[in-house]
Amino acid sequence: MAQLDHIMYACPDLQAGIDEMYELTGVMPAMGGSHPGVGTRNALLSLDNLQYLEIIAPDPAQDLPGTTGQLLLSHGGSGIRSWAVASDDLSSVASHAAALGLESREIIDMSRTTPDGVELAWQLLFLQDPHMPFFIDWLQSPHPALSTPTGCTLERFSINTPSAEVYQGFLNALDLPLAAASGPEGFSAQLNTPKGTVTLEAW
Repeated sequence: MAQLDHIMYACPDLQAGIDEMYELTGVMPAMGGSHPGVGTRNALLSLDNLQYLEIIAPDPAQDLPGTTGQLLLSHGGSGIRSWAVASDDLSSVASHAAALGLESREIIDMSRTTPDGVELAWQLLFLQDPHMPFFIDWLQSPHPALSTPTGCTLERFSINTPSAEVYQGFLNALDLPLAAASGPEGFSAQLNTPKGTVTLEAW
């Protein structure tokens, strides 16, 4: 089984991203934790239904050169950078991708410690095509959406890509009920919030 797990909202400064999201939605995101070696840290906002919004930014406590954190800092601005699909069988995902001519990278192990001291461990699978979603298996860890601020829900997630036919074929193979439209690469999300409907645009 696979479903949209979280949306990655990138920004160059975490506190600024938290403030921005609070101003937009009326819900204050909660600090998540640091990703050692990746150069990033995050804050989270539940979207209900085991889904959440991840505000991800450079971690100033880490050495940033060559990391994702450096990329976020150099890019500047905020917006949806990527999205993740939850799956408890990453090897099967890789097989579906291969059948469509999409190459995968090696499955990697990740972890972080929450502010409450809870150790989270999960596995990630990335495809070689950076515009495709990445995949996450939460293993035995509690899902972050269960312990982060609530009040927002995901109404719609939109995918635009020049490779809409291939992208849609992959979504169909995974039984993901999402549509890929032809257009310039990018994502957008429509949220129902205490402040009404909010649309988040591409990074």
